[in-house]
Amino acid sequence: MILRSLLLTAGVGAALASAACHAETPTVPTPKDKAAAQAEIWEKEQAIYAARGRGDIGAYLSNTATDYLAWSPLRAQPEGNDGLRKTGKMLEGKDQERLQMTLAGFAMNGDTAVIYYNTHRTRRSDGTPADDRFEVTHTWVREDGVWKVFGGMARAMPPRPAAAGQ
Repeated sequence: MILRSLLLTAGVGAALASAACHAETPTVPTPKDKAAAQAEIWEKEQAIYAARGRGDIGAYLSNTATDYLAWSPLRAQPEGNDGLRKTGKMLEGKDQERLQMTLAGFAMNGDTAVIYYNTHRTRRSDGTPADDRFEVTHTWVREDGVWKVFGGMARAMPPRPAAAGQ
């Protein structure tokens, strides 16, 4: 009986190991697919910030994935859609933000992509002049064929020494 249990356990372990080795790995996108995804996601990022600049967080909320979570430099911890709604309440009636965005990088594997960009805010939503620079990453996943923000993180751009040749 003990021998039979050991053989059965070994057989199950071998089957699980075999299944793990044969599991599908995410496909590496073709350059054309990657370029198309980057263009689509970058357009969505710009639309999210343009709406936010008008005091409208709805474009962001409509583009979040299941279990979305992101960490703003203004928050003590990552927050989901409830955090976005809090931000929306703070932005009501404030539509003067001016922000420039610069794409810094893009990575993609299967139905997951990460976009990296810098923002430079020259006016806050209440009209106050600013010189705020942030570095942002958003992780996007394709849900039912549609790119959605799954997670993100932003931080104030730290001072850096000038690189040689710049």
